[in-house]
Amino acid sequence: MKKFLILFMSIALFTACSDDDSNSDGNIVGTWLLVEANNIPGYTVNDCTGQSTITFNSDNTASSTFYSNVEGECVSNDDTGNWSNSTANQYTIEVPGLGDLQGTVNFNGSRFTFIPNDFPASSLTFERN
Repeated sequence: MKKFLILFMSIALFTACSDDDSNSDGNIVGTWLLVEANNIPGYTVNDCTGQSTITFNSDNTASSTFYSNVEGECVSNDDTGNWSNSTANQYTIEVPGLGDLQGTVNFNGSRFTFIPNDFPASSLTFERN
């Protein structure tokens, strides 16, 4: 289950970005900190997991560091990927072994919330770091 969670988190983060947005409320390029996770089984944002970040680059690449509690220790998992903006607030990422995944990104000031199309009851919220 933890591997699924880490995979979901990586997918969710890499899916949520675009360099086509130019205003401050919609520009995803930069580093973002995980501040909220909703309806993700077995995952809550706490002192450990709340250190998780993702960085979106203007060249359509991204890198993330996710933290999780494993047997009482806070451990990190790094990942990289590519991203694109497909339409309006829909974003796509090619994930090795899974293909293209899509999700919706909603901006609200210095935060954005990602809702994966395949898991519409789940969401992740990030704040500009």
